[in-house]
Amino acid sequence: MSSENAIRFAGDITIEKLELVSLNGFGQDVTNQIIAFEIYEDIFSPFITGILAIRESIDYAGLFPLVGEEFINIRIKTPTFDDKNMMIDDQFFIYKMTNRNMVGDRNVIYELHFISREAIVDMNKRISKSYEGNISDIAKEILSDKINGLETTKNILIERTENSTKYISNYWSPVKNVNFLAECAENGNGVPNYLFFENRYGFNFGSLDTLSISGIKQSFTYDQYSRQVNEDGTSIRNIEEQYKRIIEIDIPILFDYIDNVQSGMFASRQITHDFTTKKYKSLTFDSYDYFEKHNSLNGNRTITSKGVRAYNSFIIQNLNHWGNFNGYYSTGPSYTAQKRISLLKQAQQNKIIITVPGRMDYTIGEKIFLNLNKFNPIKESDNHDDIVDKIFTGKYLISSINHVIDREKHECVMEVIKDSYIFNLDNE
Repeated sequence: MSSENAIRFAGDITIEKLELVSLNGFGQDVTNQIIAFEIYEDIFSPFITGILAIRESIDYAGLFPLVGEEFINIRIKTPTFDDKNMMIDDQFFIYKMTNRNMVGDRNVIYELHFISREAIVDMNKRISKSYEGNISDIAKEILSDKINGLETTKNILIERTENSTKYISNYWSPVKNVNFLAECAENGNGVPNYLFFENRYGFNFGSLDTLSISGIKQSFTYDQYSRQVNEDGTSIRNIEEQYKRIIEIDIPILFDYIDNVQSGMFASRQITHDFTTKKYKSLTFDSYDYFEKHNSLNGNRTITSKGVRAYNSFIIQNLNHWGNFNGYYSTGPSYTAQKRISLLKQAQQNKIIITVPGRMDYTIGEKIFLNLNKFNPIKESDNHDDIVDKIFTGKYLISSINHVIDREKHECVMEVIKDSYIFNLDNE
């Protein structure tokens, strides 16, 4: 744990403040009592969470007392970097204590679980109200509303939607409202893969379609690199290059054809019926044909043109409510359901878990590039294309990240996902 502003190695960290604060404003710095802590983000989850592991002999549980109404002020950064995104400076709500154990006569170890303050607002609010207008405008209103919303003062990053809706919130929480809007939302390309999540930059309401064409945050390589070797034979520590190295890599599942069929990724049929007009419709969807109509990370499908895709392998039944609101044929997610189900499943078609030296500016929703080689003997005549693993190499989105920090170092455990390959399967 660095106490200076000079970075010593890739993964160095400076902990400036970890302060427990009671509901009545009493504060206690616990930086020296921290064993380790984690901060977790997930693109499929609305809030940031974390865990503090504390070892102390002052009896904070009785001093405050710790009863689940406290806060933790966190200010940590990656040293030497001036970028404000290299620092977390925020307050979280402590909602749970677990694994309390006595160590010796007067020492005790336990874990404190924390979550974004807005999560407590969401759990205690139920909204009974009608909303009408552009979907992105409604989402922004709900997130910032002090009476019927999430009451956040953090940055709100909204991607403009092209469609509008009108509906009634039937005592839904703010997050349930925003997730419903995400199910109905389409961007300027007509692509319905919106997600609502919190990351380092604030609350996000945007599409994977747009995230896939953003710039690359970092490139990572899995090799035996340790130090930079100069022409004269000497070696030096290149911290920037060390940040690009993968410490560990894990591939939980390479593919699952049965799950892809049963989840509606390949193809589906949707049957909608309307009790008012006494009519029904049968709509079919094929992900292979739809691929060219949306953005992807690497530009090539993860299925071939000869793959078996049957509409009846996945059947959805939805209600249409004709005439519920003037000017709106249907206000539910039925018109986006098939595309959205397929796109979200495709986004997670390739999933890899990597551990890399930690930096505080890594966050979910950012794009990275993985350069992985084949696990086979390399011949002297092989060129770069011969040794690159074309299945795993490519652009990925960070779907979840766990900042693991102890008193020695900072590592990031990332789950990264991609929806496409760097090569065309039909040409192989």
